[in-house]
Amino acid sequence: MPSELTPAYDSDAFQVVLEGIPTGPAGGASIVPASQLEMVFDRADGHLARVIVDTGQPDSRTPLADAASAALTGLFGQQAPAVIRDAANQPSTQQPALCPDARLSAAWSRLARLQGAQATSPVPTSPLWAAEAAQIAEQAGLHSRAQAEARRAAAGLAELLSLAPPAHALSRTAFAVADLVEQHDPGTARQLRERARILPAISLERWLAGQSPPPALYGGARGPDPGMEREQIPSLQWLLDPKLVAPGQFRPGLSPLTDLTVRPGDGQDRMIVEILLATGADRDTLSRCRARLVDPPAQRVLASARFVPEASRATAELISPFPIDELKHGWVEVVADSHSQVWSEHVRRLRRAWRWAGSALRAEQRPRGLAPQFTGEDWVSLAALAWERCSHDWEDTGDTERALLAKRRHAAVDAITRVLEQSSALSADITVWSPLQGPVFLAEAIGR
Repeated sequence: MPSELTPAYDSDAFQVVLEGIPTGPAGGASIVPASQLEMVFDRADGHLARVIVDTGQPDSRTPLADAASAALTGLFGQQAPAVIRDAANQPSTQQPALCPDARLSAAWSRLARLQGAQATSPVPTSPLWAAEAAQIAEQAGLHSRAQAEARRAAAGLAELLSLAPPAHALSRTAFAVADLVEQHDPGTARQLRERARILPAISLERWLAGQSPPPALYGGARGPDPGMEREQIPSLQWLLDPKLVAPGQFRPGLSPLTDLTVRPGDGQDRMIVEILLATGADRDTLSRCRARLVDPPAQRVLASARFVPEASRATAELISPFPIDELKHGWVEVVADSHSQVWSEHVRRLRRAWRWAGSALRAEQRPRGLAPQFTGEDWVSLAALAWERCSHDWEDTGDTERALLAKRRHAAVDAITRVLEQSSALSADITVWSPLQGPVFLAEAIGR
């Protein structure tokens, strides 16, 4: 069966690894439901791709922890812990494949993909990430995780409810979080319930229309902004990679090209890097961040500069050692401090392929809260562009299989684009297009 995972022992890492269908062009999102246990789900279709179980060194006789054993039993059945132990103790013997429970796997997949989406979301600090994670974790039997997420969400969620969002969108979440924090913080629990009871019965569209528009995340009002194709500095690439910066400091755009604004400065050797700050960005952490111009083939830093914050944005001026129109392999990046390593060109392409895929998946979901002015046609155009760019980056890494999978996604979305160009009557609403099943993440639906 396609959903089965086959166990094998990794003697170098002292792990039992259950392998299923590999992740595709969007990569994977992981979750650690218990100590010694990690699960990786495909970000594009949600399937369980890999399970990693730490067994400890053979002579340490480290037993499988009760929590990990319980999680494996819940997901794969009563035989799972024994199969894991046999795989570790008898590595030369083939063990039976395990098939995950569909309901539990879907819940953990949603939780893992939620975590992955938050890292590149235009609303990375919204309390709704933790609030939704609390709900999912409770449904999946991860009670301690649910309570921890609820405590993180409670104060911010109470503040968000004061903006009177639609009752149908958040009341259920508010009551769920209140129940989870009741014992720890009864006052906040009471406040959440009181505010949830008086939320208005209005549509999300009407509520969003009354909110101040979010900062520009994607230039154009319809489809790919022509400015995205107008690279003002030849041969220059850039990427805001969440692995290189502290979480919750910057506000990504809707695509890798709009995560940063990079433009020529005053002088042939200067360029200006501009980035949006996330709500509540820490200025001490920001003071250590750097914008850098790097040469990946040589893995060296050509220029580095501090960010200067101003209102909701921060800028840095990079001074190249030679005129910027002579750059051959230049990349602009944002890093946590001046000591961060310089990644190779291959790693950068791979990381950007994942980023483009995430942009495509977000566009397929059409989160109204991030761009209330977007029509269905706008979202389809963005998804098509993102899958196309994703396939190019996978090709540049040499991964022809993932490049082909991204091309197929692009072809499917681009077919819708061509239909829209022929019939403007379809541009307001698209029903023939089937993205990943499941609702839009709450934080992005609300946009707060």
